[in-house]
Amino acid sequence: MTTNQKKQKKTSKLIKLDKITKRSDYLRASDSKYVRANSLVVQFYNRNDSSGPRYGITATKKIGNAIKRNKAKRRIRSLVKDLLPIYGKNGYDYVFIAKETLINEKWEDLIEELTSVLKDYKYE
Repeated sequence: MTTNQKKQKKTSKLIKLDKITKRSDYLRASDSKYVRANSLVVQFYNRNDSSGPRYGITATKKIGNAIKRNKAKRRIRSLVKDLLPIYGKNGYDYVFIAKETLINEKWEDLIEELTSVLKDYKYE
């Protein structure tokens, strides 16, 4: 565990992270605002409630075979568990869509990229 990860764990708000499980929730998020980054796309949807943030992960066949898709999803899942409790907002759904470059990206670059996306997003 790096020192940055230790700092983030100490400063994280204890928010329960739920997964998005219904297709209708994914479709609702797909029609909402999004931010493109080098290695992923993040879709934001305001549910207008006070429950904790929820997240969903998508990796399409454009990325590659099942091994590459699973690796991309594992990397995103790890990023989400580290960063969403700190930078996520209650009442929002976050859908993370992997791009092909995510697999070969350096871990530090991914942390920096997702941190900037979550910090800089203009919440309504």
